[in-house]
Amino acid sequence: MKIISRLLLALLLLVAVMGARTFFLLPAGEPVNLKEWAPNEGEVSRMAANLSKAITYKTISWSVEQAPDPLAFSGFHSFLRATYPGVHRVMALETVSEYSLMYRWPGSGGDKKPIAFAAHMDVVPVPSVGLKNWQHPPYAGVIDDAGILWGRGAMDDKGILISLMEAAEALIKSGFVPDRDIYFLFGHDEELGGDRGAVQMAARLEAQGIELAWLIDEGSAMAQGVIPGVQSPVSLISLGEKGSVSLIFSAEDEGGHSSAPKPFTAASLAAKAGYLVTENPHPQVLDEHLESFLFAVAPEMGFASRFAIANLWATRTLLTKQLAGSPTVAAFMHTTTAFTMMKSGIKPNILPQYGEAIVNYRIHPRDTVDGVVERARKIVADDRVKITQLGGREATRMSYVDGEGYRLIAETTRDVFGDIPVAPTLTVQGTDGRHYYGVANDVYRYMPFVFRPDDLKRIHGTNESIGIRALARQVTFYKVLIQKAS
Repeated sequence: MKIISRLLLALLLLVAVMGARTFFLLPAGEPVNLKEWAPNEGEVSRMAANLSKAITYKTISWSVEQAPDPLAFSGFHSFLRATYPGVHRVMALETVSEYSLMYRWPGSGGDKKPIAFAAHMDVVPVPSVGLKNWQHPPYAGVIDDAGILWGRGAMDDKGILISLMEAAEALIKSGFVPDRDIYFLFGHDEELGGDRGAVQMAARLEAQGIELAWLIDEGSAMAQGVIPGVQSPVSLISLGEKGSVSLIFSAEDEGGHSSAPKPFTAASLAAKAGYLVTENPHPQVLDEHLESFLFAVAPEMGFASRFAIANLWATRTLLTKQLAGSPTVAAFMHTTTAFTMMKSGIKPNILPQYGEAIVNYRIHPRDTVDGVVERARKIVADDRVKITQLGGREATRMSYVDGEGYRLIAETTRDVFGDIPVAPTLTVQGTDGRHYYGVANDVYRYMPFVFRPDDLKRIHGTNESIGIRALARQVTFYKVLIQKAS
């Protein structure tokens, strides 16, 4: 009887502790909406007209092999000089690799380390097959009656670049002088990896002995309707980004007629290798960074979710499985494996002499390129299959969530957009930001506008667009952030 009583007491204490832990993640009440904002409509129209014009310059990154269009990029440069005379009067400008622009806004002195804002002027092509699905021509910069600005680069990334220039021009006209140096680093080949742009600008900074306190680039944003169970917008500030590598699994065989096949073909060997690595994914881990994210958004969730998050010591395994059910969330939890291409054979009745499968990995910061390759080799474990590495970029380190940059980005978001939840995250795509770790103490990725599920399809997709009021609010964000930081 005493044993049962003690077990019941222990169970009650356990429930009490778990309930108490949940209590500290009190619900936020009604979903947090964006702060009311009444911009100057004349200023909104003027800024929108400038971005509209910027979109008309076809600064397209076609491929590493194809050189940029010099007229498009030089035209865009001239447009910036004409549109933002204050910036070009006050800031020192250096052109890097012919097309990238490196601005330095000199500070008034002091011992603060400089900071930097990165963006890129190049855009991805619009495939001809999808052109008919655009509501407006992708390089016309049309602004419709609903106040939506359409065009390639509206979000990625001319919208950010123009917002930065607008913010700086307005501050310079007001007489503002920063108390630290500020760099604007505008690459021309981010969509191709940034080797000629961001890489070279980072090298210039390093050669000059410049050490940045922090840098902010494109990446995550304020997500709404993207995180299951959370209705409020959530400000997601990326601390790092994944690496990547593609592996070619290939096999050769003597071939022959399909009427007398062997137990395998070059095609089946390659396909089996691709299948095996896909069916044996890297383990999903609820790590400390995802924990920080969960605790930040927990108050916006229902009781059951708050209970699970508050008591991870007991619910970690179950919660990990639940989170992994969402492909979007799962991408933050591990190195992803995507079987993307297959090539083999010339006719249905001929046994192929060659077959290959290509698998693309997006590498989590806790993994490495070499580790991914070796793991794949062990899984395939077949000498008949050759594994060839295609490219290879390591994940970045994770910047500090308690750093000055993170704090100021979070504060500015609350000042401009309202008291919405702020959470750290990881960028699963590539950005120019990864090239600046050698010269910046911290690198953050954040775009000050609200992403909804449909918006995610527009980046690099059809009907890229931005609301002109959202554009103007971006400008306000950067003005406030620059003033807070300097």
